[in-house]
Amino acid sequence: MANKYYLMRKNEPVTLVLIDDMGQMISFVPPEKNAEIAPLQDRYKEHTWLRDWWALRSVPLSQGRIKTFLAERGYSLPSEYLVKNLGLSLTDYYWIKPVDSDLTWEKVNLFDNDFRENLIVQENKKTQRKERIPHFSPNSSLQGQIEKTWVIADGERCLVKGNRTNLSNESINEVIASELHRLQGYDNYTEYRLIRIKGRDYDYGCTSRAFTSQSRELVSAYALFTTQKRRNDMSPYRHLMEVCKKAGMDMEQLQHDLDYLILTDFVLSGYDRHLNNFGFLRDADTLKLRRMAPIFDSGGSLFANKAKPKNSRELLRLETNGLAATEMKMLGYVKNRKAVDLTKLPPASYLQEMYEKDTQMSEGEIRLITELYEKKIDLCRTFQKGKNLLKLQYD
Repeated sequence: MANKYYLMRKNEPVTLVLIDDMGQMISFVPPEKNAEIAPLQDRYKEHTWLRDWWALRSVPLSQGRIKTFLAERGYSLPSEYLVKNLGLSLTDYYWIKPVDSDLTWEKVNLFDNDFRENLIVQENKKTQRKERIPHFSPNSSLQGQIEKTWVIADGERCLVKGNRTNLSNESINEVIASELHRLQGYDNYTEYRLIRIKGRDYDYGCTSRAFTSQSRELVSAYALFTTQKRRNDMSPYRHLMEVCKKAGMDMEQLQHDLDYLILTDFVLSGYDRHLNNFGFLRDADTLKLRRMAPIFDSGGSLFANKAKPKNSRELLRLETNGLAATEMKMLGYVKNRKAVDLTKLPPASYLQEMYEKDTQMSEGEIRLITELYEKKIDLCRTFQKGKNLLKLQYD
């Protein structure tokens, strides 16, 4: 059975959509009149783009323990859970409104209205009682593979993240990255801190405050990237830059932010900067892209859950999951090699201190990670002197 909804952006209807009982979007009316406020993602797929956008909006089944969570609550698919929560998110302003309802953005939005449900943090009996608050949750649209949940702490929307294994290294890496950006004096990063999570095999998770609000939303690099089809002769990096230029972004600021991101990811051996792990902030009223979003999701770095390079040659051949397949190719896009001050980086002793908080990490592994970190700093120093690191692979 198909149900009719208006796809909304705050209180503005974007278009009419049909969604079945399992949460799958069957069809949609092309939003010609309100195309400007429609989602950006997959726009070049003329006939399927909105269905693709909706399908990717659901929390992935591979995330943490979401399968168990859904089964316990009687949901068959993440898309069904998404519909029950009206497709609401804490990163943008899109939601679905039943055609015969009197719901408004003021009644349902999760920036202002409370929510209680979480995916990984255990609740005490007091918070488990039924309260007169909306049952909608932002977790039905929460992306990524690692287990995570939105919570409200001291009145603020905060994201709590765990780890993929019994180790706390991914959460610790987020804190290490935060310290690196703080020491650099960089003004555009997400600050993480460690947090204990009951009932988990790892010692620590981490938490950060939301950087979105009623006035600014997150547009993922993937969403912006897929507004236009990339030409076969154009690199993913250049395609993204062209799209940003057409969107009216400050290209000088963007180049600086990307240079800084690439270089800090190189120092931290970040391997997971895919197109949903960075993005841009957009003004809610003008729809103008302001700047790159504060750097987030740096847990996939410092060889967390990855094999460690056995020698310098392997260290120079590290693969990445982003705008290029390798670190070397990413470095080729850097215009200002000194966008990062190598005299203002966390010392290896800081990394050791942080990893020693994890009772399950061995001394040998910690020592190896810190040694590789120092080697990457040396390689970055060589790069800043104008040397071609590719040649070092064969020296």
